Amino acid sequence: MALPTHGANPAIFLEAIGQNAERSFIDFSVNTNPLGAPNIINENWDELREIAFSYPDPDVKKLTGLIATYHKLTSNEVLVTNGAAEAFFLLASIFSNEKVGILQPTFIEYEQASLAHGCEIIHISLEETDNWNWNMSEIKQKLPILKVIWICHPNNPTGRMYDINEWEELIDLAHREKTYLVVDEAFIDFVKGAFSFDRWIQKYPYLIIVRSMTKMFNIAGVRLGYVLAHQGIITKLMQKQPPWSVNGMAQQIGRWCLSEAEFVNKTVEYIDTERKRVTNELQKLGFTISQSATNYYLCSIPESYTSAGWLSFLAQEGIVARHTENFLGLNGRYVRLAVKTQAENDQLISVLKKGVGLSC
Repeated sequence: MALPTHGANPAIFLEAIGQNAERSFIDFSVNTNPLGAPNIINENWDELREIAFSYPDPDVKKLTGLIATYHKLTSNEVLVTNGAAEAFFLLASIFSNEKVGILQPTFIEYEQASLAHGCEIIHISLEETDNWNWNMSEIKQKLPILKVIWICHPNNPTGRMYDINEWEELIDLAHREKTYLVVDEAFIDFVKGAFSFDRWIQKYPYLIIVRSMTKMFNIAGVRLGYVLAHQGIITKLMQKQPPWSVNGMAQQIGRWCLSEAEFVNKTVEYIDTERKRVTNELQKLGFTISQSATNYYLCSIPESYTSAGWLSFLAQEGIVARHTENFLGLNGRYVRLAVKTQAENDQLISVLKKGVGLSC
């Protein structure tokens, strides 16, 4: 049985590696907020039940307006989508049959969406020897032949952020070359002191941002994301988006979540502190850790294990990790691990100590 192409499928993953899916485990493959969802969702569940029996606003006007205000844009520069996944496929549809660049290793859905729309993929390798930094010289070299470049920031699975000055240079160059930049900011909300490119949307019509509300607010089943872009791009996407794409409960939950600034700030502080604590402990054990700024990181596999052997060992110890077999350039040599609760992270450290032969 093939390994699942995403994290957060623990039962399917355990079955694929021949482990018992009925036993208790901690899912370190899922990158949603370890602190849970905002209280406002549970406190108003009865209202959501009522919403479920009514047709939603097909134009998502209220949520679109709130998102526009949040990013200091106009409603014409926002499109709410059924998760970021819908945004990726809608975007790929307007670049169909073009040459597209993808920085690798990264999230698989950019390539899936591009291939579904007949695009030719040009891979641009990140620098493993430079802690998965981008190679700006290679990007500049390939930019003129590309219609669009997909960039995950912070990157999934490395968690790496790229230099703001280099970003400014790239955005300006892409504008002059008329090459679109699609920047996936699915995990930017977890980054302390993060910079977003939303303020440049109106200046650079070739800049497109995709956001997800799934991760920070722990609402994976709700499916809620959005695109920030020049009005011309938003219009093209709207023409291709299926009707009733964003359900009524998602629209209401999204409106609630945008008011949860205190919840977001608490999460950011927790993730920053806890990630540093955990990764420092793992580095002391001899693991190579990616230079992550967000709520997950790459962790090397001990040389004494194969990828399959390490995944099985972790599963036997109650830890589900995200394999990297389908990340181009990683080929299973690392696992991706989420930042979880302190108790869960302590359990992970204990298991990894056992894995490298140290007493706990």
